[in-house]
Amino acid sequence: MPNRKALATAVAAVAVCICWQALTVHFNYGENWTALFCTGDYNLIPPELAAENIYRFRGSGYDGQFYHYMAHDPFLRRGFSKYLDAPRLRYRRILVPALAWLAAGGDDRRVDSALFLVIWLSIFLGTYWSSRYAMLAGRSSAWGLLFLAVPATVVAIDRTIVDATLAALTAGFALYARLGERRKLYLVVAAAALTRETGLLLIAGYVFYCVIRKEFRKALLFTTAAAPALVWLFYSAAYTSGDLPVKIAGRPIESLFTLRIFRFGSYSALPGTQASLIHALDWLMAAGVIMAVLFALFLFAKPDRSPEEFAALALAALMIPVIFLVNMYDPFTYARLASPLLLLLSLEALRRRWWIGSAPLALVLLRTAAQLGPQVLGIGRGLTFG
Repeated sequence: MPNRKALATAVAAVAVCICWQALTVHFNYGENWTALFCTGDYNLIPPELAAENIYRFRGSGYDGQFYHYMAHDPFLRRGFSKYLDAPRLRYRRILVPALAWLAAGGDDRRVDSALFLVIWLSIFLGTYWSSRYAMLAGRSSAWGLLFLAVPATVVAIDRTIVDATLAALTAGFALYARLGERRKLYLVVAAAALTRETGLLLIAGYVFYCVIRKEFRKALLFTTAAAPALVWLFYSAAYTSGDLPVKIAGRPIESLFTLRIFRFGSYSALPGTQASLIHALDWLMAAGVIMAVLFALFLFAKPDRSPEEFAALALAALMIPVIFLVNMYDPFTYARLASPLLLLLSLEALRRRWWIGSAPLALVLLRTAAQLGPQVLGIGRGLTFG
C-alpha cells in the first residue's frame, strides 16, 4: 500500500511535467518539441539531423542541445562531438544520452522521443523515491512532489538537461541509504557518477560515512562504484578533446583566484522595476546557497549523522569554491549545481521536522521559476485569447 501511494504521486508528477511541456510547446513554440533542447542559432547542427527541423533560439542556446546530439551518437562513432561546445566535458555525462539511444534502439527517428522519456522517467523515479523517503519519516506521500520544486528538475523540464536525473538519483541515494539496501544503493551511486561528475560526491560521502563507522570493507566496495564512470572517462577522452575554457566572468585562468563573490548578470535591457526584482531574486538565490552550505555543516556537527548528511557535506564542499569563483551570468548555474544538496537538506527537513531546512530550496527556486515568466505569459495569452 505505501508503495502504491508513492507510485501514484510519481505518476501525478510526470503528468504535471508533460502537461506543462505540451502547453508551452503548443503556445510558445508552434508545436515543435525540439524547442525543449534549447538549440542556439550561433551553433552548427549535424547535417544528419537536418530533417528534424530543430527549433533555433537566438544566441548560443543551452546544454540540452549538446545532450541531444550525444543521444544520437553516444559512442562517438558519427563525429557529432565536433558540434559540442566542450566535447570531453559533455561526454563524461553519458548516462542520459546513452539511455535515450538504447531506448530508441539507435534509431535517429526515435531518439528525440526517447530523450524526453528518459527525463520523464527521471522525474518519476525522483518523485517516487522522495515520496517513499517522506513516508519513512511518517509524512504524507504527497511530499514526494517536493521533487518538482528542485531547481534542476524545473530546468530539465524546460531545457532537457541531465541534472534532473542526478537529482533523482540523489533521492534514491537518500532512500536506499536510509533503508540499508546495499545493492540498490550501489547501483544508484554508480549511475549518478555516469550522469554527472557531481555524482562522485555521493560515493565520496558514503565512503566517508563507512570509514568513520570503521566499516572498511563496505567503504572499499563502494569505492568501486566509481569504476564505470572512470572507465567511460578514459574511453571518451580517447575520442574527444576540449573542456570548457577556464574563465571566470570572461577573465583568463590567471585571474582564477581573484575572489569576487556572486557575480550576477546584467539586466540593463529590462525596465527598471523588473531589473530590480530580478536582482533581488539573484540575491535571494545567493542567500539560499549560503544557507544550504551552512545547514549542511550544522547537520554534520550533530552526533547522529546519517549517510545523507555525509553526502550533503561533500556537496557543500563543492559549493564553497563555486560561490567564490563561478559567475552567475547564467541564472541557472548555481541552482543546478546546488540541487542535489538542496534536495538532501529538504529530505532531512522532512525527517527531522526541521522546516527551516527547506528554506534554501525555496529561495533558490524563486530565481529559477522567474526565468519561466515569458513562457507562463505565452501560455496565459494562448489560453485566454485562443
